[in-house]
Amino acid sequence: MKKYLLTLSAVAIALTSCDLDINDNPNTPDNDAITADLVFPSVQNAIMATSCDIMFNYAGFFAQYFEQMPEANQFNKIADYSITESDQTIDRAYLQLYARALEDIDVVLGKVSNKADILAATAMRAFAFQLMVDNTSDAPYTEALKGSAVPQPRWDDGKTVYLGVIDELTRALADYQANPDAMTMTDLMFDKNTAQWEGYANALLLRMYFRMYDAGLAEYKDKIVALVNDNKFFKGDVTIDIFSDQTDNRSPFYASYYALGTTNHCASYPIISYMTSTNDPRIAYCFNKSVKDDDYVGQMPGAKALSKTWNGGEWKNNNVSVVNYALFDGSGVERPAYLYTQANLQFLIAEANVRFINDDAAAQAAYEAAIEADFDAKGIAGYDAFIAGAKVAWASATDKLKLIYMQKWAALCYMDNMEAWSEIRRTDVPALSTQKASAIFADATIYTPGELIEPAENGIEAGGLMKRMFYPKRARDLNQNTPSPKKGSDPVWWDIH
Repeated sequence: MKKYLLTLSAVAIALTSCDLDINDNPNTPDNDAITADLVFPSVQNAIMATSCDIMFNYAGFFAQYFEQMPEANQFNKIADYSITESDQTIDRAYLQLYARALEDIDVVLGKVSNKADILAATAMRAFAFQLMVDNTSDAPYTEALKGSAVPQPRWDDGKTVYLGVIDELTRALADYQANPDAMTMTDLMFDKNTAQWEGYANALLLRMYFRMYDAGLAEYKDKIVALVNDNKFFKGDVTIDIFSDQTDNRSPFYASYYALGTTNHCASYPIISYMTSTNDPRIAYCFNKSVKDDDYVGQMPGAKALSKTWNGGEWKNNNVSVVNYALFDGSGVERPAYLYTQANLQFLIAEANVRFINDDAAAQAAYEAAIEADFDAKGIAGYDAFIAGAKVAWASATDKLKLIYMQKWAALCYMDNMEAWSEIRRTDVPALSTQKASAIFADATIYTPGELIEPAENGIEAGGLMKRMFYPKRARDLNQNTPSPKKGSDPVWWDIH
């Protein structure tokens, strides 16, 4: 895709907006000469900075891809689930979504009548609200973004928000299909390809429909089947691909966590164990081999401090696999930001064919297409040999739905960590091991590769895994309608398992 260097100033502005009140309408231009064409790239950048940087980081820990490096400390509290509202872990993402993306979408929608432009803006609005709900369950929606008219908006329950944005996106899609205009706004995702925008909207609906159905809304089964049978989805991956090796123009995760000279992320034991057990060559895309053993070594979840004791006083950065910030070919600085992968889409199609359509051949085709798409996106060779392996081959699977979910978890690693965390909560796959981290460390034979592991030091009162993100402290301080505090073990609305 064409590189739009003009957008990096928008990213820089977005990352400095942490003192804004989301009800102050800070981004509404007073100058009528500012067009939607100039505003829309800022929308896309703000959502990218949220999903592919802020949420990408903490969701990487919750999906058990990442752990805190032994000799670093920045994310200790995320790794052992001891964060609280006061840590403001989600505050910057909250501000990005509301004070930049959603405010600017309102600006766009107030300036355009073109149905393609409206569809694109509405799709981004749906994605922004989906991200918020998938983190905090509730979100300001019906009263949000009204400025001084409603200075303290009500937080709607997540089901209300999902129903609302699904309705908005469905209507925008129908209006576009009835009047298929050409897109006029600068577009960092699809370069004004309206067929891709139509396919992206359908894919967003598919993802939300699955969560609605698994939350007990049975009527969404038919909607899932209709979308899959119609098969009008985007091609390739949904990315923002504008990055280069310039100080203010680097790929977001690389820029935030590596270019500044810090190395905080190492591999988590579950993902290393699973990828190793399946002989998955994609492991080299995500992680480097440990310096000490020249092998892939994951750290037990929440066990940075304990690992030193378990290893007789020796546990340093050299013992573990560092996250591959720069990638094996040095291209991490230019790596696209992934907003929706083709692999994730094909896994959803495979799931629909297994659960609802009962078409094994179609399910297998989508499952294999998903893995091949991920190999292609990561630039990794060896797909044919991998897909024939006994532990991943479709024909040898006794539980094909679980196989889809496990391979989705592997594919989303270091690509879309936020979606991975959401899908773990929706599907309960990978399962949580019944064994403690200390016991697994002492005897790996008691552990099934790929199972999630409760952190050895766990800040959640009831134990278990992180099921939600806390409400933003800024919201608590500024909006008396912010809901009562929740625990990390409290599930979001669609996670009813």
